[in-house]
Amino acid sequence: MRILKLIFWFNLLTVASPLTAYSTVQDLTGVPTGEIVKAGLCVQNQVTTRYTQPQSTAGYATTGPLAIVRETTSIPLQKDTGFGFTWKAKNLPPQAEVVYLVEHPPITRPDGVTLDHFEEPLLMQSRGGEIESIDCYQLSEDYELVPGQWSLSIHYQGRQLIRQTFHVHPSK
Repeated sequence: MRILKLIFWFNLLTVASPLTAYSTVQDLTGVPTGEIVKAGLCVQNQVTTRYTQPQSTAGYATTGPLAIVRETTSIPLQKDTGFGFTWKAKNLPPQAEVVYLVEHPPITRPDGVTLDHFEEPLLMQSRGGEIESIDCYQLSEDYELVPGQWSLSIHYQGRQLIRQTFHVHPSK
């Protein structure tokens, strides 16, 4: 009788162990999700890097410390006005390539190219599967001053994590 109990417990452990391990793996590989923490007017007090970004309306992009200074989705159409969001995402790998997508009314650059969106892949480091970042769009050039609906979004592996739409309108 004792031998049967040992065989029974051995078989139970052998069958149960893969299920337990699988369940643990499932918990660690959740679906990536995102949320907007704050959205509105954005400032960049210092430009640390300026680089060529031919897909963007300005033809370049900048990096540097950003801050959301006033929460709103109503953006005055003025040169050097920035707008964007602070966002969080979770369930990401240690290195995640996200795509920053900006959609806007048609804008014709001085080179004659008309654009209504641009996207930029960004390699980001996560901590414990989480990322928190601020991304903004700056109306830097006169030809970018086009009123209408502007949407900023973050995507991971083709899946939209967050999206915010702003109404950019002439100043009063």
